[in-house]
Amino acid sequence: MSIDLLIMISLALLILAGLAWGWMTIQGLQNKLSNHTKSFDKLMQINYQLNKELSELKKELNSVAMTAASSSRSGAAFSLEEITRRIDARINEALASRVMPMLESLRRLESSVDDFTNDHEERMLDLEERTKSIGKITPPSFSAEEDKIESLFNAGKSAEEIARDMHITVGKVNMVLRLRKLI
Repeated sequence: MSIDLLIMISLALLILAGLAWGWMTIQGLQNKLSNHTKSFDKLMQINYQLNKELSELKKELNSVAMTAASSSRSGAAFSLEEITRRIDARINEALASRVMPMLESLRRLESSVDDFTNDHEERMLDLEERTKSIGKITPPSFSAEEDKIESLFNAGKSAEEIARDMHITVGKVNMVLRLRKLI
């Protein structure tokens, strides 16, 4: 095998290994993204349930406030707006403690996917640039060697003598002689 062929095979294997590594990394990131998406969907469901509970609590609060206003027993009762503001603050705190970490995690995941994509594109461009510098691989020319084998055979030497003199195998000598239809 010629050295150019070995280089090209090595380069092809290196490219395949890089592509396999990239594919596995992308699959891992897609799995993580899928898990985060499922978590985000669950958070959205929880948010919906909390908002539903909040609206039910507001309705109850309105009915309690109406009852309290009609009875006017205590002067220390909170106004409906004050109670609503406090409930909204508590709900916002609960949402912030549950949803914000998940959103931050999704942002970090998106950033790492973008970084990986950019890095992968840069590597592919670099690899393309490096492979452009490698010229076409041309097979080695054996015509001079074949001509010498033919001339030695025509001079009366046997295949074994030609192989020994040229430091090549007898099989190669026989193949050349058969291709040239000399034996």
